Amino acid sequence: MSQSEEEYAEKLSGKIQRRWLTAYVLISACLFGDGAGAAVLSRQTNPLRRSIEWKEYASLVNPAERNALLFQMRGGMLRNVLTRTVPGLAADYAEQVLHKALSEIGLVPEDVSTWIMHAGGRDVLIALQNRLKISAEDLRYSATMLHLHGNMSSAFVYFVLQAALNDNAKPGWWWMSSFGAGFNCHGALLKVA
Repeated sequence: MSQSEEEYAEKLSGKIQRRWLTAYVLISACLFGDGAGAAVLSRQTNPLRRSIEWKEYASLVNPAERNALLFQMRGGMLRNVLTRTVPGLAADYAEQVLHKALSEIGLVPEDVSTWIMHAGGRDVLIALQNRLKISAEDLRYSATMLHLHGNMSSAFVYFVLQAALNDNAKPGWWWMSSFGAGFNCHGALLKVA
């Protein structure tokens, strides 16, 4: 980035922060401030780095399930509400989003070589493994990040992605997915060389 591009990015970041920074967002950021992520994208490849191409995505938002995972104000304090249904919902929505994206380009789950999943917790990982019919080995990067850092909200997937890249995970189709309040789930099919 040139100095002028850096200055523009810095100014834009400041404007976005001021516009979206409310008391609820600030408190949420403090609660889950241990994990933040960003992706820097370019049309040019860097021969010194692995290439990652975003090929397809899918999202699912179901406001009818918003009470399963949300923030509530109680007694003047913001509380994170996580019900016992979250692992099952996360696994169900992750499966739907995965199949929707893969079917768009004629792939099946067995074509995925690396899984970049938001863990959410141990029970969520178990539910994902069972629902997606993948192994604990497939979820090793998510399990490792959960063990090292705990649940860092949906930005967790950036830490998992970096762990897979650092480990030189097998190239090919990678699936990256996270979930959150709303109840929502998002996924991206990546082609990694």
